[in-house]
Amino acid sequence: MPVYVGKWINELSAFVPMDFSPCAKRVQTRAEAHGYKSTQYKQNPALNTMYSLFSLLLFMVNLLIGPPSVTTRQVGKGRHPSIAVDPIGKVHVVYGLGEVILYTSSRDGEQFDEPLRIDSLPGLHLGASRGPQIAATDRSVVITAIDKAGNIWAYTLVRATGKWQKKIRVNDIAEIAKEGFVALAAGPNNDYTAVWLDLRGDKRNKIVGSRSTDGGQTWLPNHVLYQSPDGTVCECCQLSVVNEGKHVAILFRNFLSGARDMYLLKSRDGGLTFGKPEKLGEGTWMLKACPMDGGGLFMSADGNVSTVWRRNDKLFTARPGQSETELATGKNAKIVTTAKGDYIAFQQDGQVWSMSPSQTQPSVISAGGYPKLAVMPKNRILCLWEEEGSVRAGFLP
Repeated sequence: MPVYVGKWINELSAFVPMDFSPCAKRVQTRAEAHGYKSTQYKQNPALNTMYSLFSLLLFMVNLLIGPPSVTTRQVGKGRHPSIAVDPIGKVHVVYGLGEVILYTSSRDGEQFDEPLRIDSLPGLHLGASRGPQIAATDRSVVITAIDKAGNIWAYTLVRATGKWQKKIRVNDIAEIAKEGFVALAAGPNNDYTAVWLDLRGDKRNKIVGSRSTDGGQTWLPNHVLYQSPDGTVCECCQLSVVNEGKHVAILFRNFLSGARDMYLLKSRDGGLTFGKPEKLGEGTWMLKACPMDGGGLFMSADGNVSTVWRRNDKLFTARPGQSETELATGKNAKIVTTAKGDYIAFQQDGQVWSMSPSQTQPSVISAGGYPKLAVMPKNRILCLWEEEGSVRAGFLP
């Protein structure tokens, strides 16, 4: 019998006969987390007992004949993982522990190498979606990280030699990325695109980017890719960047006329130029404060884009030029897409949840938060997240 079933049976048998409510509420909450909902909680003790037993029976059946549970494993001690899969299917992971940047890799997503200390970066931004980022090609691996002074540092592994190069600064104006948000993507020719929130010029946050054409060993002059006509983009939301062939896309939360909606910037020339920003979805979110939630972005090999993002307390998916689809209540969502459809991971109530093409309702993966997703060979979907000071991993069902 699965361990969770035994645990729940113990809970059910622990109640006092004259007061069934605590147990019934616990069972109801956990059953609803797996898709079983009641129309209204009933306060009658006898009905509580019946509902508890019925909910437990349904959940046991779901465990025994439903989708397989996610087997999780610890990657290492630390926070805020970032994940990349290179062209040959190898997994590369970076995360932080205090001011230390740690790197590990895996050939199958099951067993990870002993973490390697890349650097101790004084004032490393780590927390609330801030942390080191990673991307990889068949010739190099690049990590970017921001210190609290506002500088972006790049670390490059030259795969032919197996040696990490000394860090170099990406921003060409010092101490200008003080919010601590940077995103990184690898291109097809050992090139990289980095984008970040930048205060240059007027001390207002804007989208600035740089490219490397030599595997991250040098970076070209920075360019302002977008500045809001109202003065600033959303100040505390992580942005995302993806690259497939000549197609590059950037997802960010804008701040226009009091609305904090998600926008997409697209390039068709490898990131040399970008078109006008395109709003995602038809609704809007009027909000005075930053929600600190930048959503998730994925691009397929043909350049098609999938997005997931939050409005109020709800999550939505949307593709450019199409209306949004409401998914669930949650935050800090990420998305990848295969021929089967969208796979999504998100955070809610201190737990990591997932949705897949075969699921009609979200299901709990584990305690924790800030999940990341990557597509492995044979379209296996690897998820990483942080949980009580550790980075954990598991494959979605």
